[in-house]
Amino acid sequence: MSDVPCLPSDELDPASRADALEARRDDYRFVHDWPKGVATSSWLPERDEYSVSYSAKAVPTYVTIGANYAELALKQIRRGPLAALKSLTHTLSDFDGSNLKRDMFRSYDSAAQHAADAFKPETWQDYAEIYCAWDKPGIVDRVTADATHADAIAWQRIAGVNPMVLTRVTEIPEGFAVTDAHVLPIAGVDLETLLAQGRAFVTDYRMLEGVPCGTVEGEQKYLAGPIALFAAVNGQLRSVAVQVGSDPRRFPVVTPAEGWAWRMACQCLQVADANHHEGSSHLGRTHMVMEATTIAMKRELAPNHPLAVLLEPHTETTLAIDHSAKTSLIARGGTVDTVFAAKIAAFGDFVHSQVSTLRLDRVPPRIELADRGLDDRDILPVHPYRDDIVEVWDAIESWVAEYVALYYTADAEVLGDVELQAFARALGAESGGRLQGVPDATTVAGVTRLMATLVFIASAQHSAVNFPQFDNMSYSPNMAGALFAKPPEKGDETSEHAFFDMLPPAIIMLKGASMVYLLSNVHDTKLGNYRPDAFTDPRVVPLVARFQSALKDVEAKIEARDASRWLSYPYLKPSNILQSISI
Repeated sequence: MSDVPCLPSDELDPASRADALEARRDDYRFVHDWPKGVATSSWLPERDEYSVSYSAKAVPTYVTIGANYAELALKQIRRGPLAALKSLTHTLSDFDGSNLKRDMFRSYDSAAQHAADAFKPETWQDYAEIYCAWDKPGIVDRVTADATHADAIAWQRIAGVNPMVLTRVTEIPEGFAVTDAHVLPIAGVDLETLLAQGRAFVTDYRMLEGVPCGTVEGEQKYLAGPIALFAAVNGQLRSVAVQVGSDPRRFPVVTPAEGWAWRMACQCLQVADANHHEGSSHLGRTHMVMEATTIAMKRELAPNHPLAVLLEPHTETTLAIDHSAKTSLIARGGTVDTVFAAKIAAFGDFVHSQVSTLRLDRVPPRIELADRGLDDRDILPVHPYRDDIVEVWDAIESWVAEYVALYYTADAEVLGDVELQAFARALGAESGGRLQGVPDATTVAGVTRLMATLVFIASAQHSAVNFPQFDNMSYSPNMAGALFAKPPEKGDETSEHAFFDMLPPAIIMLKGASMVYLLSNVHDTKLGNYRPDAFTDPRVVPLVARFQSALKDVEAKIEARDASRWLSYPYLKPSNILQSISI
């Protein structure tokens, strides 16, 4: 088999190529055991384990976690330097980078445990004390202050960790008991007018209502299924109302004017968003999609197939990080089982439901945003995720189109590519990737759309939902993984004390903060910065240069927009986007 990239029809030694591809299938096999029904790799081949350079880049993140918790312990009068020393030394002794497959999502637990021995928050504001060696995210002060809390909740729908739920509506969903009295003070018009003007937006998490929740540290966890209304007012998205559950007889509609009732309702909303993010937007619809893609690529495309050469940098480390997640992070007793609300089996079921309902042909951002009614810039002129993601997509699509055109000059060549056709089938096969809506791979345009979509999910879409995690999820009064008191019903106490009771114990909060700090701070690659040996075809060199130039232009535009934003949204600057799902 030649090392030169070529289609199967141009292979000088087709027999060797077929034999080598068949041998690789022994190493890359689909299983659908956990999350149940979702395609993952049966094991982690040695060649796909973490590289030495990757391990070296991960170690400083663990050191910072230990240093932060050491400083936190030093701030606690009762325990002082001893607890600080224990926090730091346990982190460094438990993690040295030599066995990242074992340690990736485990080593920070000991640092969190020792810090929790010293850190005992007595008020909800005390949770902000965790930022010692860590920079305090901008959202903390905004969500803490009464004057900006409602705006902070709205901002996170368009520039937070999970900008994938907000949808414009022309009618209020059944069972959502919002009225003119709720809408008028904020939108300045009645509900009917707001809907008619196209300025009404909803986030609906009622699919989470009734999900079985677990216990941790002897405490019951809870999860609500809230629905919330937002309005575009003078170009800004504003919070209008939250209903904590589907039954308005049990769960009254709450507005920002209602003090602690509002904060408690928003805590239910934010916890639901965190659980949706982790199971759907993040793990399900990026990690699991690209794991299925990686296995299909390894099984069906020879290493010198031009599309395998294109995808290889965008699948690097994906199997390793997903193996770590599968065996620790989302395993029974892992961080997700500890920090988030749902029982781990129920979490797996939710992941499956979200992967199985994703259509790859609706993933390109202009299509996805239009499906949610977010493409009208006159109605909602400020939407950081939307504004940045479409420009990154355009750069990716142009690069992929030029690359694909090097190897396919006519649709007949696409149809005649037996490896490509097998790859496309494997992505959607019941015995394979089980992905829905795989773009048609029978034309040059179809192959371009398929490859651009996969590169986009692996890079920009994953980075958009991964890197905001620490900024939004580390401060529990803004967004926790679970409620630790029942969602408030009609007649229940709504007070500062009741709000504090909803927050996680210190150890759970610290474990969650450690997890999102790790996930938000390991950067081992950068979109467009391919290794010198990534492409051996000299015709690709100028294409890569044009891609890099386009990304620089996108970066400059994002920086210009970001300077005037309510809070910075740096996550889709190309310099902050990973090539692949490697964390």
